[in-house]
Amino acid sequence: MIPQAELHRLENGLKVILVPSRRAPVVAHAIAYGAGARDETAGHGGTAHFLEHMMFKGSAEFGAGEIDRLTQDLGGSNNAFTNHDLTLYYFSFAADRWTLALDIELDRMASVLLDPHELDSERRVILEEISMYESEPWDALDQAVHRELFPEHPYGRSVLGTRDELAQIDREVLAAFHGRLYRPENAVLSIVGDMDPQRALAEVQERFGKIPAEPGAGRASERAIDKAGHRQGSSRVERVQGELSRMLVALPSPAGSSPDHAILRLLLAVLGSGRSSRLHRALVDEGQRCVWVSTDVQETLDAGVTMIAAEALPGVEPGEIENSVRLELARLRAEPPTAEELARARRMEVADWLFGHERVNQMAFLAATACTLFDLDHPMRYMDTLLEARPEDLLRVAQLYLDPEISSVFGWSLPE
Repeated sequence: MIPQAELHRLENGLKVILVPSRRAPVVAHAIAYGAGARDETAGHGGTAHFLEHMMFKGSAEFGAGEIDRLTQDLGGSNNAFTNHDLTLYYFSFAADRWTLALDIELDRMASVLLDPHELDSERRVILEEISMYESEPWDALDQAVHRELFPEHPYGRSVLGTRDELAQIDREVLAAFHGRLYRPENAVLSIVGDMDPQRALAEVQERFGKIPAEPGAGRASERAIDKAGHRQGSSRVERVQGELSRMLVALPSPAGSSPDHAILRLLLAVLGSGRSSRLHRALVDEGQRCVWVSTDVQETLDAGVTMIAAEALPGVEPGEIENSVRLELARLRAEPPTAEELARARRMEVADWLFGHERVNQMAFLAATACTLFDLDHPMRYMDTLLEARPEDLLRVAQLYLDPEISSVFGWSLPE
């Protein structure tokens, strides 16, 4: 469990996480809903993200634009994001005024307006977002690679939806999505910062406790996706866009709840994090084929994706870079990292983990996300696995997840 965290559950099912912190007179507030792109109905892709926009465009007590104006007037900050697994809204205020965030979230949960005029305006905004993603080479390549790796799973679809799908989303579609999933029993509220936990819980109970539970509401029993996940075998995607050669390799990763996920992150640190990593030496410093290279793995509810990205130097053939990547992946599958490499990777991951807990808003995101997708103990279990992983564990995980012949997509965005 996150240190000093208290987990409570109201009678209507709302989970409440309270983490007192006196580092600064600030309180961060995050509410996460189990409502992402994976929960959308057929033909209505982009609903979760569209609703996120509309949650700022008016509710019974807060008119369109008023949330942002109030936040700014009181010296706070707010924002939101949607991904395939959840949608999260957050605020940060001085400790003497943070309960405004509760008033806003209660009103949006209970009585979002979904005004037709605002709906049409936000649809145009999202269409512009889609155009921006299509015109940016990395974003366009990322979407193409995900579609190829996840042919039947929601992770292969854009969170934004398509133009045709957005045209089919009306007030009724958004209201149905909100009514089904924006329920207390499908939400996690985290409050972190300079506050008294007992008083904070009373403030939450006074507001959210008045919303009755609805038996069967939410999606707790609908989380598993009964579809094939990753594409089998190795595939290739090529696009012609921009002035540089860009490579994006996608490989399968375990679900975030699997202990193998933390071990895979250690492997990726060995492979592509920092100047001492294997791919950086092979492709940038010594090989001089790329400007930069990076690795990452998504922490998702279902089995997700590992990414290897690189930007090629002018005149370098894509095949040379691919061969180096395949060679380094084969090395990881053949023998475990050295003791020095493992120690370096562990130091880097521990430092990242500690940095992720440094600020109250980061802790609020982490707590709400962990409890929505997994449970509140997940971050500590993750760190324990990082600290306890043995060389033979890394070898086993490399053989499971880093073999391009089992499942992979090699994506390229080539110069026009």
